[in-house]
Amino acid sequence: MTLRDTTRLLCALAVSACLTRVSALAAQQHTPEQDAAQQLALQAQRAQVQARHQAEQAACMHRFFVNDCLDASRQEERKALAPIDADLQAIALRARMRAAEAELRQVQANIAAAQAGQPDSALAERQSAARAAALAQREKQAAERARQAAADAAQGAVPPSPRPKTAPPAPRLFAAPAPQAALTPAQRAAQADQAQADYAAKQKAYADKQAAQARQSAAQKQAAPLPVPSPSAPLH
Repeated sequence: MTLRDTTRLLCALAVSACLTRVSALAAQQHTPEQDAAQQLALQAQRAQVQARHQAEQAACMHRFFVNDCLDASRQEERKALAPIDADLQAIALRARMRAAEAELRQVQANIAAAQAGQPDSALAERQSAARAAALAQREKQAAERARQAAADAAQGAVPPSPRPKTAPPAPRLFAAPAPQAALTPAQRAAQADQAQADYAAKQKAYADKQAAQARQSAAQKQAAPLPVPSPSAPLH
């Protein structure tokens, strides 16, 4: 059991003891309804005592020994009000005890809810150990990958990169030309001569076309325009 669990247990025991004591004291007293009714009766009785002594003190003002009369009336009023005030204070004390009992019950409920919501300490320790082991395993794997990458770099090897997924190539209508690496030196030389000959033929065809266009343009410029008849010439 951890220190936190021990502290919570002691708090729960203390709250339970206080709750038991307050409940025992409250059980010996009246119910809230009885206290409310008794409080109303005591307040009415207190008002009657005060009213009677106020009338007596008003009558004292017409006597010769005014101060002695007032002191005697006030002393009798205090004696009459003492038991009434004591009962009212007892009612107020019982109300405070009920409020304390309700508060202690709420505290006890909160402690029980907190204990129910907290996971088992042993389970929490096992989960923490599992997380630490998983983290150590990931760090070990990362270090191994870094070491392998450093070894590959030292040997000049290029780590294979994942190839992107592409659509399959369209079917060819004609056979693809053979790669240069598969041709012999004589075949590569023949291909080079053929490419040079094709280029020369294209250049010659382009030059002939330009010359024909130039000759056609010159012939059009040298042709004489047709005569235009005069508007004043006689018609035959």
